[in-house]
Amino acid sequence: MTVSPRQLARAGLMSALLVSAGLAALWGMPQTSLPRSGTDAPLQNAAALAAQANKAFETGDYSEAIKDYKELIKSNPQVAEIHSNLAVAYYFSGRYADAAREAGTALKLKPSLVNAHYFLGASLAQSGYCRQALPYLEKDFPRVGDPKLKRVIGTNALRCLMGLDDVSKAIVYDKTLSREFPNDPEVLYLTTHLYSDLATEASQRLLATAPGSYQMHRMNAEILLLQGKPQEAIAEYCRVLDLNPRVPGIHYEIGRIMLQQSHELNMLDEAKKEFDAELQIDPGNAKAEYQLGVIAGTVRDWNTAITHFKRAAELDPQMASAFASLGEAYASANRFQDAVAPLKRATELDPENADSHYRLSIVYRHLGLDHEADQQLAAYKEAYEKIMQIKQNIRNATQGDATKTQAAPGDR
Repeated sequence: MTVSPRQLARAGLMSALLVSAGLAALWGMPQTSLPRSGTDAPLQNAAALAAQANKAFETGDYSEAIKDYKELIKSNPQVAEIHSNLAVAYYFSGRYADAAREAGTALKLKPSLVNAHYFLGASLAQSGYCRQALPYLEKDFPRVGDPKLKRVIGTNALRCLMGLDDVSKAIVYDKTLSREFPNDPEVLYLTTHLYSDLATEASQRLLATAPGSYQMHRMNAEILLLQGKPQEAIAEYCRVLDLNPRVPGIHYEIGRIMLQQSHELNMLDEAKKEFDAELQIDPGNAKAEYQLGVIAGTVRDWNTAITHFKRAAELDPQMASAFASLGEAYASANRFQDAVAPLKRATELDPENADSHYRLSIVYRHLGLDHEADQQLAAYKEAYEKIMQIKQNIRNATQGDATKTQAAPGDR
């Protein structure tokens, strides 16, 4: 039983099994032979009905396919392929209990039918019988070839494992699904819930076992930030430092919150103290170096900003913002030739960052490299248009007008 790429493309995910071929084999006839006389009328009628059922199946008319397959089963109850096709039609109609029943029947008649095996597990899972479904799903997930079917089996397995609190296996499945389907909404949804549930459970245990620990205060600070309470968050972070002055990352968080609140000189000074304190605890903190560069750039101390941005880029060679800000600081100090390399690196690390392309185009223009400037300006416009289209798509989706969403430039 084969599934053609054209059938998969047209119908999404279907197991277009050749029922007519199964009937021919049952009656001992070649699969390509056709009835030639009135004595072959039963076979002719069955073949015609099978073709009609398969056509409805391929076009997604599952109610019609179900009706035809059921009619075929009345006269041919021993043909496993018909039961398998009926199972898949039931599955895509949302009739999972019926699908499980027919898939089970197909496997009893012909244990080698892999499609029936696939959809028996998926149907049991969708019916809520996760313990019964998992042996099928866990066997099928590594061996299934078609990516759409693999997604069906994998997401069903992940839901079941999450429902049964089998965290270790759930994480393994989630990693595989996230790698193979990185932008799939259902996979992203399940990933969010998996780790959200883990976080909730862990936080409850932390509260129960160590309510006065610095870890608990740190978690409280993070929650307060999410609630839009920055001053209360800073107070909680300070309690963390009271309990353990050497915890990495805390001074950085306090300084970051301060910068978000104000860029007045007194606040800049306080934030700078926090980032300096962070580097005393963690000299390798690229983000703290970067924020010191931001503070220096805010007061137009470009030489100091260059020193900090360069150090941040050395500590984290994948930090696109450090290279972009380093290039901008060089350009602001009129060191245009020095600005080229870090800005080019920023565009390599983050090609869709419109600002980096724009800054690099200005630097090239100052150096008299008009062709290179025009190239970067074109890249800026493309990246900017893509950002605007994504924002528009998000607005349309949030307003319930999904019909207006369009592919961003470059995605078509």
